[in-house]
Amino acid sequence: MIRKLRKKFILTAAGALFAVIVLIMAAVNCVFFFQTRGLLDSRLSQIINSGFQTLADSKQETPPNLPDGRPPDESLPPGQAAPVQEPPESKGLFRLLPRLEDHLRLRPEGYLIRLDPQGAVTDILQKGPETYSQSELAHIASTLLDKKKDQGWHQYFRFRIVSDEDTGPICIALVNASSELYSILAMLLISSAMGALSFLLALLIIILASGRAVKPMAESYLRQRQFIMDAGHELKTPLTVISADNELARMLFGDSEWFDGIDKQTARMSRLVQDLITLAKMEEEQKSVFSSFDLSEAVYDTAKSFEGLIRSRGKHLTLDIAPGIVCTGDESSLRRIVSILLDNAAKYCADEGTISVNLSARRQIRLQVLNDLRPGDTCDPSQMFDRFYRADKARASDGSCGLGLSIAKSLAQPHKGTLRARIQDGRTILLELKLPAPPSRTLL
Repeated sequence: MIRKLRKKFILTAAGALFAVIVLIMAAVNCVFFFQTRGLLDSRLSQIINSGFQTLADSKQETPPNLPDGRPPDESLPPGQAAPVQEPPESKGLFRLLPRLEDHLRLRPEGYLIRLDPQGAVTDILQKGPETYSQSELAHIASTLLDKKKDQGWHQYFRFRIVSDEDTGPICIALVNASSELYSILAMLLISSAMGALSFLLALLIIILASGRAVKPMAESYLRQRQFIMDAGHELKTPLTVISADNELARMLFGDSEWFDGIDKQTARMSRLVQDLITLAKMEEEQKSVFSSFDLSEAVYDTAKSFEGLIRSRGKHLTLDIAPGIVCTGDESSLRRIVSILLDNAAKYCADEGTISVNLSARRQIRLQVLNDLRPGDTCDPSQMFDRFYRADKARASDGSCGLGLSIAKSLAQPHKGTLRARIQDGRTILLELKLPAPPSRTLL
C-alpha cells in the first residue's frame, strides 16, 4: 500500500511537471515564432516602401544582364561573370543537418518583383547577395500568384503581394527567411533539450523526496492498520467469553429467543472482526506463492458446494463452465473469490430467481456470476466493492457486514485481475472477474 501511494505521488507530480514544462516550451517558441514573423513582415514593408524608387532609378542605362539572368560585375572585364558564391560552411546545429542548410540557402535576401496588368514580370530588384536568377524568381512569382493569397509563406520565403483594386497585383515582395527559420529550429531544439534535462533532474528530485513526502500518510496508515489488527485480537477474547457464558446460561435456564439473539450477534461480530483482520493482512502486500491449477475444476467444485444452500432458499443455480482452463495463481484465494461472489448472489437474488456461473477463456479468463434482482431493490455498481456497503440499508440484517466484495477485490489484485459489477437490463446484477490468460489456456 505504501509503495502504491509513493508511486501515485511520483506519477502525479511528474505528470504535472511535464505538463508545465511543455506549456512553457510551447509558449516560448510561439512567442519567438510570432516575433520573428513580425520582424519579417517589417522587412517586407521596408522593401515595398523603398523598392519602387530603386526600380525607378534602375531604369537608367545599365549594362545588359548575363545569359543566366545575373547582372555583370563592373569590377570584371566585359562579358565575364562574377563567381557564384558558395554557401558558407555548416556551423552549429546544421552540422547535424547539412541537407537542410543547403536547401534553406542561408542568406539575408530581399526581392521586389514588379508585375504588369497581365501578371507578367517586368522588373526584379534584389537586395543582398544575388543567389537566385531572374528565371527562378519569375517562377516563384508565378507560383505565388496561383496561390491567390496576399501574404504568407512559400517554402522558406515570407511574401506579400501588393494589389490595386483596378489593375490587380502590381508587385510581389519576398524575403528569404532561411536565417530566421534556422533560429526558430535552433530555439526549438535547444528548448526541447533544456526542457528534457530539466524534467529528468526534477523527476530525480521528486523520486528522492517522495519518501519524505508520503511519510506522514504512511505512518498514519500503518498506525490505523495496526490498530485494526490489535483491536481485532483484543475483541476475540470478550466475544469468546460472551459465547461461552451464553451457552452456559442456555444450559441452566433452557432455550430462549434471547439466547439465540446473543448467539447470532456474537457470530456476526466474530465474522466482522475476522474480515477486518483479513483485510489488514492482505494490505501488507505479502507475496503469494503462485502455481498452475485447473481453474475450471476449482470453480465447479466451489459452485456445487453452494447448490444445496441456493435450492433451500427456493432459487436456481445454472453452470456454464468451459472445461480445462488453466490459471496461474493462488488456488485458495481464487476459490474464496468464487465463494464470496456466490454468497453475495445467494443473499440478493430474487425469490425463485436464477443464479448463473459462467467461466470462459479467450483473450482473458472471465468468471461471471449473475443473479436476478429482487423487485424494488436498487444498488450502485460503483460502490459495491466499498467496505460496509449494503445495497438496501433498510432491509433486516442477514448477518453480513458488507466486507465480502471488498475482500474479493483485494484477493484479485495480486493476480492482476479486475473485479467489476454492472446491472443488465435493470433486472440482473453481473459480477465479473477478469484474469490474464496464460500462454496455454487448456490442460494437456
